[in-house]
Amino acid sequence: MKQAKDKKQSVKAKAVPSPSVGLYDSLNGFFERHRSLFFSAVMVLSALMCFLMFDPKMSLSGDDSDYVVAADSFWHHFIYPGGHGALYPMVIAPFVGIFGMNLILLKLLSAVFILLSIWLLYKSFCEKIPAVVLMPGLLLVSICSYIFFYACHTYSEPLFMLIQSLFIYFFSKYFLVEDVEYHLKADWRKYLIVACFTMLMTLTRSIGYGVVAVAMLYFVLQKRWKDLLYFTGAVVLVFGAFMAFKSVVWLGTGEAYGIQRLFSKDSYDINHGYEDIPGLFNRLKTNSLIYLSSFLYQFMGLQHYSPSNYVPINAFRAILMYVLFAVFIVILFRKNKILLFTGLYAGIMNFFSFVLLQANWAQDRLIMIYYPFIIIFLLGGVWYVFRFEAIKRFVFVYPLIIIGLCVGTVINTSERVGGNLPSLQQNLLGDEFAGYTPDWENFIKASQWAAKNLEKDAVIVSRKPTMSQVYTGKEFTTLPMAESITIAYNDLVFPASDSVQWIVGDASKNVLICPYVKYSIGTTRGLDFNGKQITGTIIYELPVYLIDAFVEQLEGAKIEYDLDYRNFFEQNRPKSSEIRIYSPDMMVELLMDGGVDYLLLPQLRVDPTQNTGRYMNSVHRYKWFISYKYPNLFETVHTIGTTEPCEIVKFMREKIMPVN
Repeated sequence: MKQAKDKKQSVKAKAVPSPSVGLYDSLNGFFERHRSLFFSAVMVLSALMCFLMFDPKMSLSGDDSDYVVAADSFWHHFIYPGGHGALYPMVIAPFVGIFGMNLILLKLLSAVFILLSIWLLYKSFCEKIPAVVLMPGLLLVSICSYIFFYACHTYSEPLFMLIQSLFIYFFSKYFLVEDVEYHLKADWRKYLIVACFTMLMTLTRSIGYGVVAVAMLYFVLQKRWKDLLYFTGAVVLVFGAFMAFKSVVWLGTGEAYGIQRLFSKDSYDINHGYEDIPGLFNRLKTNSLIYLSSFLYQFMGLQHYSPSNYVPINAFRAILMYVLFAVFIVILFRKNKILLFTGLYAGIMNFFSFVLLQANWAQDRLIMIYYPFIIIFLLGGVWYVFRFEAIKRFVFVYPLIIIGLCVGTVINTSERVGGNLPSLQQNLLGDEFAGYTPDWENFIKASQWAAKNLEKDAVIVSRKPTMSQVYTGKEFTTLPMAESITIAYNDLVFPASDSVQWIVGDASKNVLICPYVKYSIGTTRGLDFNGKQITGTIIYELPVYLIDAFVEQLEGAKIEYDLDYRNFFEQNRPKSSEIRIYSPDMMVELLMDGGVDYLLLPQLRVDPTQNTGRYMNSVHRYKWFISYKYPNLFETVHTIGTTEPCEIVKFMREKIMPVN
């Protein structure tokens, strides 16, 4: 009897869970029981963040104003918006057409897109992944300032986040389920729906094509060959139908971010050539360091927010993130299909981004759109690690991780919100320029002055033409592309007549302005005069009989020169990517062909955080190069601001005098 009693007590003792097992179950049970409360908190916090991070002004990049102007052109002229991503301008076009370029309304739309994307993520993952993973993940998303910074800008990211959430919602509903086999005859709509959202993602951002690879890889890993075949067929059908429609309705339209631009060494000048395999690997390495070791850690609150352009990188942190992704993919392969697909999606989309995007872009928005999936996948991986019996006793670490991430995220968010609130308050009180530095304020005010006071049909050049248009309602123009005003070094034609000679002059300190200027040379390498590097050169072309008198002028102006121009160019023969040769006459001709009447000359800072005296001077340089030969072609008609001013100059085409 005693032995039986002892045995019964032993069995009873074994049936009692250990404290760690109880904590494991109670954690998930807590979030499961209060799931609705947590989700309400997530949506309230998200809406609050939309308000606290709101900014009624246009950003400094110009991309957001490009979208608004593209939407206006689509609505009024039915021009296909192929500049960045076609779908976003199409979506906001009715609002622009009906309400005009109402920035407040358009920015509220962005906030709605992000709020809907968070709601759809909850609907997609609810009851399919542990609540102890989903609710903390969404909570961290709802307080991440980096996401809600874009909730108040007219970028394509909010719309992309909404469409990718729609894709995940339907893909999880149809294909991330157990023991379901579809038949094409009865279920063809499911494949077409997912294919349509796939196409919409590609129309919003070019990287959206990566989702095709994600879905196909998932079907291969799960050995769902029929789904792979039907999905691929649906994608081909939907994409083919759209391309056929586009070729008929918008004949000859293209995309700015095409294959050529993605694989070019310089996205702004494909003449510099294309990346080879080592170059693409270097992109992958550099972008991994930037986005994984810096931006992602800032999102999670593990690295302090930096308001400057400085991006601190750390190889160990990037490698750690790759290792965690690989380990968690293996662990979740048989544990949870939703989390497995989430990891595949976040991993593959970021991998493609790191390979295809130039490293010098370094913008947090390129990885921000995947952050909700990254954080949910990482939390899911950590949670399932603690399901192993050997470490289940340490499950108390999981809530500590969540608390640490929340604290770090709140600290970063409080700094960004604190920096935004003063200007937001002034904006709401009627100061539309509060938050802009003087250079940008003067530029916008000059645009407004020009639109109001110059001739209605005047053609005005602006450094940021779409931004000028958004703030004025008047269409501005840009300078001719640099490639159209430059002459390749190999295309230089030296004087063929003995009666004409070139003189090469050092323009680094002084320029002799005269009608004999032939070319201006701008180079990143510098040319060599007597063993020293200079930053610019002027080529003068004049009759031989004037050489002696002209040399006296050069010496009087203390300008170094070289009469042996052929030898000079042979000694300083540059690579094609290191020199640009400008022709003032060609530049004048292009201004006249474009009907240009005025130019805005703003002093927009190179470093937006401080006035270093250096500013983006492409329009100034255009004027300077022409003025070396024609000093009276530009007349200042108005200036806005005293510090970092913006000049408005008139192009006096009637003063052009031919050189005999």
